[in-house]
This record gives sequence, C-alpha cells and structure tokens, in this order.
Amino acid sequence: MSWDLFNPLVSWLGTSPLGMWMGTSTARIAWLFVFHLFGLILLLGGVVFLSLRLMGLVQRTTAVAVAARPVYPVMTIGLVLMVVTGGLIFAGGAVAYFEGTWFRLKMLLLVAAVVYTFTVFRSVAFADEGRFGQAVNGVAGLVALLLWFGVAWAGRAIAYF
Repeated sequence: MSWDLFNPLVSWLGTSPLGMWMGTSTARIAWLFVFHLFGLILLLGGVVFLSLRLMGLVQRTTAVAVAARPVYPVMTIGLVLMVVTGGLIFAGGAVAYFEGTWFRLKMLLLVAAVVYTFTVFRSVAFADEGRFGQAVNGVAGLVALLLWFGVAWAGRAIAYF
C-alpha cells in the first residue's frame, strides 16, 4: 500500500481549523483520550466475552447467538466512539501521527479487525448452535482477540515510538 496517496489529505487535515484547534489544547486531547479508551473498553469487553464464549470457556449453557445479541450493539457503540474520538485526536497532530510506523500498523490492524468482527466473527457468533464445530468457534474467537489486542497494542506504542 502506498501511504503517499494520503499525504495531501493528512496535510490538509493537520492545517485545517479543526486540526489547529485540536492541536493547541492538551486538555481537549486528554479528554478525547478518556472517551477513546472508554470506547475501547466497550468494544474490547464485548470481543473478549464473545471470544471466550466461542472458545467454550464461559457461559457454556448459553447459546452463543443469545449471548451475542445484547453485546453487539454495545460493541458497535464502542467502535463508533473510538472512530470519532480517534479522528479528532488524529486531526490535532495529523502529520506527526501519520508518519509513525506504529500509527500505520494500528490503522492496518484496525481495518482488518473491523472487517473481521463485522463479517466472519459476527457470522460465527450469530450462527445456529452447532453449525460450526468447536474448533471453528475457537479459532474465530482467537483471531478476534489477536486483532483487537493488536490494535490496542499498536495504539499504545504510538506514544512511545
């Protein structure tokens, strides 16, 4: 993937009134990080719970689809909150963030995790009980965990590298 394609957009965002306004206040960014992490908690909490359920480690007597029904809307709210706050945080330092290897890794993992979570993982979680074997369920849960914890890990690494 050629990241250079995004340079004009990143430069524009970083110098836009929104980018300048966001970048001039550490308090605004700090509050956005609080809500960004809250979104991560909502999303990751659901992913961990459903992954453990798919692996057969928790609530074995409850059908996965029954467990997933109330969890997916919460996960979606968490994702929306993360994307909105993450976009605002990014605007405050667009060029610096964009040049970082860890930011780029986070974005790649984020796209992969979102696509996976709302296609494969969702299909397995909402499937009729017994449609997929325990091995498929377990792998689906493990992949979701690896992707989302990878997003969180790369996001945390942005601050240090």
